[in-house]
Amino acid sequence: MAERLKTITMTSKGQVTLSSAARKQLGLEKGATLMEVVVGNCVILMPQNEVADQIRRRAQRALAQAGVTVDELEKEAEHLKEERFKSDFPDLAAG
Repeated sequence: MAERLKTITMTSKGQVTLSSAARKQLGLEKGATLMEVVVGNCVILMPQNEVADQIRRRAQRALAQAGVTVDELEKEAEHLKEERFKSDFPDLAAG
């Protein structure tokens, strides 16, 4: 397990670089899109091109371990969507 554990340094812009071993293992190439999921105090990055069932199973396990429900996630997603709308379109959100 220790050889799988790597440290990653974040730049001032919030950017990180994945190791070449991780990129090769996941089949990631330049421009690949990752999905970000924050669970508790962890950030999970998953290749967007994975099969939906694999993503769903991983997310369900992580959520169950964190004690987070789908309803809570949906509520938070709706809240984030509203906040983004207010931020992007303050004139429309006010009225």
